[in-house]
Parts: sequence; C-alpha cells; structure tokens
Amino acid sequence: MPPLQENSLTLSFRPSSNEDMSLDTYDFTKLSAYNICPTWGVLRYQMHKQMPSTSRALPLEMGTALHEVFALVRLETLHMHLAGDVSLRMADAMRDFHGARLFGEQRWSIINEAIPGEHPVDALKVKAVRVLDTSGYYDDDRDRRRTLSNMEDAAWAYIDRWDFTKRVWMRDANDPHSDVGIEIPFDLVVTPTVAVAASTATPLRENGYAMPLFRFTGKLDGLRWHGARLVVEDNKTTGRITDAWCQGWEISHQITGYCLAASVFIGDAVRNAEVIGLQVPLPRELYDGVQRVPLTRHQHHFDQWTKWAMHTVRGYERYRDQPMETPQYTHSCSRYFRPCSFIPFCDSDPQEQESIIEQMEDNEWSPLHHVGDTDA
Repeated sequence: MPPLQENSLTLSFRPSSNEDMSLDTYDFTKLSAYNICPTWGVLRYQMHKQMPSTSRALPLEMGTALHEVFALVRLETLHMHLAGDVSLRMADAMRDFHGARLFGEQRWSIINEAIPGEHPVDALKVKAVRVLDTSGYYDDDRDRRRTLSNMEDAAWAYIDRWDFTKRVWMRDANDPHSDVGIEIPFDLVVTPTVAVAASTATPLRENGYAMPLFRFTGKLDGLRWHGARLVVEDNKTTGRITDAWCQGWEISHQITGYCLAASVFIGDAVRNAEVIGLQVPLPRELYDGVQRVPLTRHQHHFDQWTKWAMHTVRGYERYRDQPMETPQYTHSCSRYFRPCSFIPFCDSDPQEQESIIEQMEDNEWSPLHHVGDTDA
C-alpha cells in the first residue's frame, strides 16, 4: 500500500445503532483535551478519572442551567410559529412532548403553568425564571458573579435580544413528536478510509494497523432558519465577551463538527452556524451582553477538521489507558487561572502514580449526559 496522503483521507458518517455501542466515543471536549495535554486527555476522558474534590464546577453548573433557558426560548419560538401555521392544538401537543423531553414531565408542568394576562414575551421571562429556580443551581458564597440573580438578569436580556421571527427547524410540522432543532443529541459512527486508486478505498491503516471505526458524539443547541439558510446555533456563557472572544470561533473545530453532525441529522449539507455569547454578569452596557458571531464552513474547514480529529484519535489509540506513558505538556499545567488537578500525578514516580490512580474517583463524561456547555 502506498504512503497515506492527507488529501486522500475520507471520513464517512452514519447514525449509530445498538450494535455500535462498544465502539470508542469521541466528542469535542475529549478530542480537545488530548491536544491540551495527552496525560490530561487519557486520564480524564479515556479513563474517566478525576482527583478527589469537594469543590463545585460552577461554570459548568451555570452553563447547564442557562442552556435550559436557551432550550425553553427555542421551544416557545417554535410554538408561536406552529400555532399560527398549523393549529394551537398541534402546537400545544408539540410543546408538551418536547417540554417533557427536555425538562421531565413533573418539572415541565411547573415551568409551563399558565400565566394569565401576560404578553407572550413577558410570560416567557417568567417561565425562564422558573427554569432557573427548578434547575438545582444555588449560589455559592465564594462566587458573587455566578449568582441566580445575575443569571436571571442575563436570561431576560437574552430574551429581549432574541429574534422570534426565525423559525426553529422541524422535520414534520404535522407530527407533534417530530424531531425539532432544540437540544439535538447526535451519535455518529465514523469510518476512516483512504483512497488507494481512483475507484477503490480501503479501511485506513496507520503504521500497519487498521484504524477502527469510532463514534462521534455531542449535542446541538439549536437549528433555525435564517431566511433560506439553515443555521446551527451554539450558545456560550462566558464571563467576558471581547473582540478576541468573537474571533476565536472563526475556525473552531467545535463549530465545524456541529455542521458535520447537523448535515447527517437532516440529510443535507449545513454549512452555516452562529455562536451566541451571553455574558454573566451582564456588562454595564447591557446591549453588549449578548453577541452573535455568524460563521460559514467551507470544504477546507472540513478537511482541517478531518486531519485534527484523526491525529487525535491516533493519539488516544496509541496511549489507550496508559497515562504513565503519555507525553506531559507542561505548558498546560495552568489553565483558566488555576492549576491542573493532575499535577500531583504527573509529579510522582511510576510506582506512586499507580497508587494515585487507584485513589482517583470515577466520573464518566459524555456530552449526551449534559444539557450545558461553557467555554470555561
């Protein structure tokens, strides 16, 4: 077989089935973790280990709660359109079905309790507060920024800046149980192949070993029609929105992967996305607290995603469950203004490392287990 060339590499995607559940899974967080530091990636996302800790992951908790608000806003937007296009009865049935899917039946009954006499947008703000109040989030005395009060203010500002005229994607407007563009989990089987002749392809091999199939997983926050274009919408909560923050999404592999997943999900190419940033707490200029970053993905973006994804999967395959053999990227020992929790492991000799692994806690990460996603 001739040497592999990157421009001959092809990844094919299909929805996973029950027979595929034994395949390794990779999502954007896991893929990124390896490139931050292989030791971190293998320990945390391959072996699902973490150091014992009693501290709360407040950025994740806050992001999770606010992402539920974002889902509610899209659900109410879809309800408004269906009520006018099909019937109020169908719209209500859709809202109740997907409300229970997103929040659970008991919680949804609280969130959706009637609010008489309110303008629809004002009623939505009341429901948003109910979402936060029932989310399980509570204030931490050591963090005066990520408070429920600040989250409510941010949620209201988000609703005030929301464009209700853009339709949420729905597979079948006449079926209340149909797929909708709100919190879409995806689980795709990826088959790497390399062309060896103009008309043939073979499973990709690396150093003489076949690269196995793997699963690419994640969750899309939203799919909406922006005019004639179907757009992947991705919500982010952050402590500060700057020009640099906005520009950082221009070539983000996370967004490219979401466009790939959306394309498989709807069965047609999706090349447009929009990152919607919400700052908590809101800045003094409230208008600046919500920023939208429109993005387009071209073929070269997908080609680069392919190279990045396969480079990372090869790394995980090489060091599978062998954190003591992985390179240590010491430039990443301090991230997000705090030290990496695995520094004690990395600073120990091999015998002590084995003991530390035994004392670690098991905590399996999967984007399919969570609603929220933050950039911190």
